[in-house]
Amino acid sequence: MSKTGSANGSLLGNFIYDQLLHRRPHFLHDLSRAVNFAFVKEALKDFYVDWGRDPWDPVLMFKMVFLQFLYDLSDREIEERATWDLAFKYFLGLSAEELPPDHTTLCRFRMRLGAEGFQKLFNQVVAQAREKGLVSDRLHIIDATHIRAKVDLLRLKKEHRHGDDDDHYVDRHSPDPDARFGRKTPKKGFYGYKCHVAQGADSEFIVQVQTTQGNVPDSAILPCLAQSQAQELTEDKAYDSKANPTWPPWGWLPVYDPAGRGPDDHAKSWQERPQIERKFAECKQFHGLARARYWGLVQVTIQTLMVALVVNLKRWVTLFKLRSPALSWAPAA
Repeated sequence: MSKTGSANGSLLGNFIYDQLLHRRPHFLHDLSRAVNFAFVKEALKDFYVDWGRDPWDPVLMFKMVFLQFLYDLSDREIEERATWDLAFKYFLGLSAEELPPDHTTLCRFRMRLGAEGFQKLFNQVVAQAREKGLVSDRLHIIDATHIRAKVDLLRLKKEHRHGDDDDHYVDRHSPDPDARFGRKTPKKGFYGYKCHVAQGADSEFIVQVQTTQGNVPDSAILPCLAQSQAQELTEDKAYDSKANPTWPPWGWLPVYDPAGRGPDDHAKSWQERPQIERKFAECKQFHGLARARYWGLVQVTIQTLMVALVVNLKRWVTLFKLRSPALSWAPAA
């Protein structure tokens, strides 16, 4: 039997939420009305074969991780906010006086799921959004952004006095064994990882995410990003290679250079690419994607999946409000 929040059974908690939250606009209120999170329990059932001693409900735990990435909080910070913030407690289903899971429980939940569990949750959100007509597959925009490793690169390079070049020294002595040097441009490099995404041009939903070490060529990731639902793809020249001359079901690969040169009938597709840069800016500025939270490819993959999931659910709420403006701020029944 898993532990769930007891807000529904708390007279005091319900009174407070009715008075303070249901009558004022708040994103978490809208999200609770727009999305049914019951899918989480079904998606994660294989990860809870052995429930152990009184584990917290996976829906509540996932919501707590969601809040962590939505507001870019550490494990200890989310525990603190979920203890005192009424909006957080409402979203988690906790009564006003109830304590949330602690930060160590949150860490164990991430370890229990691993990248596989969070991938399942991301896929479920995309599938549900597609079923509700929130995802358009007319055009998928493919691109990547870099993530700086959680490493003091300057200190490591200062420690290097002789022998191998700086890059090899850092790779051998870095606390993050999976981080690697990569390049954003021929003259500008970085140390860490890449987050590759495919985004629907019309819906602005991220439909696919792949995380790699910084030195992995973009062209090697294209088959993982190209989805059969897409009627058309657009990506930059970094994804072009002899290994990807064509890609079914289109029979050709629409690749364009930064100058916008290419077939006239696909010029509009290229013009729609800037929206993915805005999405990356949102992920980095508000949700911590500019820098890795953790060490290791598996942990950084969890980070990229959760950030993508957060911006997708934010977009879901926006579309929900556009479709049902009368319901947006209405008190819950």
